[in-house]
Amino acid sequence: MKYWLLAAENKTSAYELSRESSQTDEGWDSSLSTVTYLGVEEGDAVLMWRRGRGGGVVALGEIASTTPVESGTIEWSLARLMERGSDESSRPYERVRLFFEKLSFAAPVSVHALRASGLDHVVKRARTATEGRQLVAVDLTDQQWSELNQLVERTQAPDDMPTAWNIPPGAVVKRSELHDVYGGSSRLTVGASARTPNAFLFLDLAITGELIPRWEGPVLIAPGQSQWGSGVSYDNLAALAHRRRGVPLRVFVAHGSESLYLGEFAIDPESPVERWVDTGERDIRSSSSRRPHMVTTRTPLFRLSQLNGVMMPTDCLDAFRNASRFSLRLHPAGDQPAAIAIRKLLTILETEPATAASLGELDEAQLLATLVQRARRQADLDELRVAVEDPKSSEGDLQRIVEQMTWIFGGEFLPGTVRRNLTLRDQLDLSLLRPDGTLHGVELKRANVERLVTGQRNHLIVGAEVNKAVGQAMNYLRELDEKRPQILVDLDIDCRRASMTVVIGHSRFVAADASREEIDEAIRTFNSYLTRVNVTTYGRLIENAQRSIDLTAPEA
Repeated sequence: MKYWLLAAENKTSAYELSRESSQTDEGWDSSLSTVTYLGVEEGDAVLMWRRGRGGGVVALGEIASTTPVESGTIEWSLARLMERGSDESSRPYERVRLFFEKLSFAAPVSVHALRASGLDHVVKRARTATEGRQLVAVDLTDQQWSELNQLVERTQAPDDMPTAWNIPPGAVVKRSELHDVYGGSSRLTVGASARTPNAFLFLDLAITGELIPRWEGPVLIAPGQSQWGSGVSYDNLAALAHRRRGVPLRVFVAHGSESLYLGEFAIDPESPVERWVDTGERDIRSSSSRRPHMVTTRTPLFRLSQLNGVMMPTDCLDAFRNASRFSLRLHPAGDQPAAIAIRKLLTILETEPATAASLGELDEAQLLATLVQRARRQADLDELRVAVEDPKSSEGDLQRIVEQMTWIFGGEFLPGTVRRNLTLRDQLDLSLLRPDGTLHGVELKRANVERLVTGQRNHLIVGAEVNKAVGQAMNYLRELDEKRPQILVDLDIDCRRASMTVVIGHSRFVAADASREEIDEAIRTFNSYLTRVNVTTYGRLIENAQRSIDLTAPEA
């Protein structure tokens, strides 16, 4: 028997590849498969590896079946492309389906545990694997595979972030606290955690009709997120792709501002969706017509199996009334061990300067500072994401958040802001400085802009509100140019090469029937003809900031 390793897809590839691989929502396949020429056989053993902090071996399984891929087909061509353009056209490619029976998404076998068991070569092999359904051979004996199975069975869930999970099944938590700690949107039925390797699904027992959650034997039929359009929405993919990403699917019952945690579930790999239910119509106004355009919204009914936890209650009110409450808050004035330890450490550093100086020389101290900064930035970004996705958020609401996180605009600016009223008539939303003393202004507009882009014959162009915001930025720059000598003398700020960024809109609110990529392309084209002003959306700003945070995460 041969042994293989599969690297779980990361957040981005899981969403993008899954979306690209399914043009129709009815045919979405949550099972794992890949095309390879490596000569795998049915019954060969496979382990799944999840990268990043808190990663490790998260599932064990086998090759379920193999099917030859005909030479010259699209699938065959894509397989050759994935093999970096190999010119060995005679290779016998096969479509390989994998089945993972032993899941350990919430309690991965860590790098430390593998090395302690003499399986360090598995770690080294995993680090060479490409994320996203590409098999690599692993040199294991039958005895070592048996030891790996025992490790999976014995491994307990970690107690440190980002993989720590502190909520016991059957406990009730405030949903705001849940998302503050673990990330994700508080408005969605299903979604991915923004800060930890988890996916969330919230059930509403008060709902009626076809969408009511129910058990059918050992399978829980639960509704996902309402959506419209072809394919599967990003929100629903958080649940459907959780196996591919190697992360737990946590299921809650929602009631008001609280949520009852049921436990960990897994999507059915063979039949992930029972069916799709029509849930009404939505008015989508086209960019080229003022007439309302009604689209039908649909909701998937997921098929789930429960891995651990408590049963779904039949009476929601009684369940919440009798359940224990669990707080995720770390109160500085409380008697929790973490708070006490932190206060003791701060007291020592304040009273013993020599200790503080010695601590500063340790690599661990630098790592701690980096992790604290990263956690703080992630919390700020999550808060901004929630505010941006709220259609009622005003410019002032967004400005109060962004002015505390100027790092989001990149590392070329100094921390913090300078005074906003540099001229008598105008006031910048944010004033940033580069290290050479030159000024960069930021103009923040609403995220809820329906006509961010509009149709122009067969193309998209930016809407009137974007042009208005850019005109406002140009007027700011003209005033700064005219008052440059006075500002330089009075404030020691050089406005000669000042520039501006306009942040406006989000793709989720755009009325035009256009994808996020098409919206980004329209704005990119618009920017190419500007010199001192750059336009971006809140979605693009947040995505770039999240990528920057993710790059600072230590590797496993």
